[in-house]
Amino acid sequence: MLARIQKIPNPAEASFIYRRKADPRFRFNWHFHPEYELTWIQSGRGKRFVGDHIGDYRAGDLVLLGPNLPHTWCSEPDARPRKSAHRAVVVQFREDFLGDAFFARPELKDIRRLLERSAQGLAFGGRAQAQATPKLEAMARRSGLARLLLLLEALEGLASAGVRRVQVLSSRQFAPALRRHDEHRIDRVCRFINERFREDIAQPQAAAQVHLSLPAFSRFFKRATGKTFTDYVNELRVGWASCQLIETDRSVAEIAFAAGFNNLSNFNRRFLERKGLSPSRFRRQHARSGA
Repeated sequence: MLARIQKIPNPAEASFIYRRKADPRFRFNWHFHPEYELTWIQSGRGKRFVGDHIGDYRAGDLVLLGPNLPHTWCSEPDARPRKSAHRAVVVQFREDFLGDAFFARPELKDIRRLLERSAQGLAFGGRAQAQATPKLEAMARRSGLARLLLLLEALEGLASAGVRRVQVLSSRQFAPALRRHDEHRIDRVCRFINERFREDIAQPQAAAQVHLSLPAFSRFFKRATGKTFTDYVNELRVGWASCQLIETDRSVAEIAFAAGFNNLSNFNRRFLERKGLSPSRFRRQHARSGA
């Protein structure tokens, strides 16, 4: 997706940004910035877009993003909207926020490697996530040096996370085309798709949103997202279906059609491609794990 650059002013009293978000929902806002970003979702759920990655998020989600990596979180609206149903803590800092060579020091080699790995986006689970989030929460009650030390402690804990507890989000091949004049077009297209992916949506409808011919739209969309229109829609549908398989007792066939697939065999194929197992086996595995 073609992203807009976001300029983040540093507060006069701090060298990095710490903020708490509370909204009825997080809206699709595809953007990038030169700062690293550590985002912890405290409540709410929806879709996480990072580079060419599309995934589900829910409360507890913890992600570290490298500089200039396009991203957005897009919440699923609550059936009964509340003023602050979707909450997050966001920390943003530049590589040189503590000086040009701060992270080059031997004592910080693990954090330096963590920051290098974050170029593709990293999602954390297990003990690393459990240890880091209390520090992010405590930062709200601290300022100055105390807040800075909590950030460094959180990064140190994430740097020690085992490989199995860290998910790399975007592919190495993803190289966003950041054309400023196209930013409104891709925003319009993605909002259109995200709001209608469970319907009988077709590429000509999306192309019409930005007044492009089908061949031009196909090139535009693939260049921007790294995916075809069909692959993008299917990822959203499979993600929605995954939540339904875990959280409801609806039949696989009912979920397939509700997700927007026109036949069960097509749903099974697309689900297997993206999840590595069938919908029924996916449901059984989560049921056994108590998810």
